[in-house]
Amino acid sequence: MEKIFAVALGGATGSLGRYFIALSAEKLPFHTFPSATFIANLLGCLMIGVFWSLFDRIHINNEFRLFLFTGFLGGFTTFSTFARETVQLFKAGEQFQAIGYIFLSNLFGLAMVGFGFFLAHRYLRG
Repeated sequence: MEKIFAVALGGATGSLGRYFIALSAEKLPFHTFPSATFIANLLGCLMIGVFWSLFDRIHINNEFRLFLFTGFLGGFTTFSTFARETVQLFKAGEQFQAIGYIFLSNLFGLAMVGFGFFLAHRYLRG
């Protein structure tokens, strides 16, 4: 039961974080580009890189790992919304933006995981 609670609490926290990013992104001037999902996914990639590096050597209990990785980051990032927004861009005739969204999300997502891992390894692990 503790594991289920850890995932549920983490998921709720992550989803709220993503919601607040969506509210903030509404103020951005990019109306056709799905900025909120893009920002949340890139921040999630950065965070998973940082946490991966930190907990590579530091032992954390399984419940906290489930809270953080499965719950929080699972609720914070979203592949299904990314996929829906991409199809929506294609349907709206925005092929260039859709392809750019796919390319930028994947390229920068991978880069952010690596960058987060590097930052934590370099500055937080000593």
